[in-house]
Amino acid sequence: MRIKAIAAFIATLALASCAAQTEDGYTVANRAQRNGTGSADLVLPDATKSKARDAIREYAAGIKGAELYYLKVVTTEDAARYICRARWYRDATAYDAHSDHIEQPTSWPHLAINCP
Repeated sequence: MRIKAIAAFIATLALASCAAQTEDGYTVANRAQRNGTGSADLVLPDATKSKARDAIREYAAGIKGAELYYLKVVTTEDAARYICRARWYRDATAYDAHSDHIEQPTSWPHLAINCP
């Protein structure tokens, strides 16, 4: 009986670790959301700029409840440098409140990705 319980526990851990990693191979770290603003680090160990953009787009597609969201792709959770970063704006009102750009995008939500 004890062996079955241990096997079930190990299977649960394996499923949890698979669920944490997305289709694009990143995991989410340092996620926070408060007062309409959110942020998350997407950890992608083998990140290229192309993979980082894809990861940002995938994550941004599921953002709910925020008017502004900051995203960055890093290779490790404690990395000091990022591969790409992005700002996600829910609508024109959020864009006006949180952006210093003169021209507004034409579709919402808007995702501004920067990969230096």
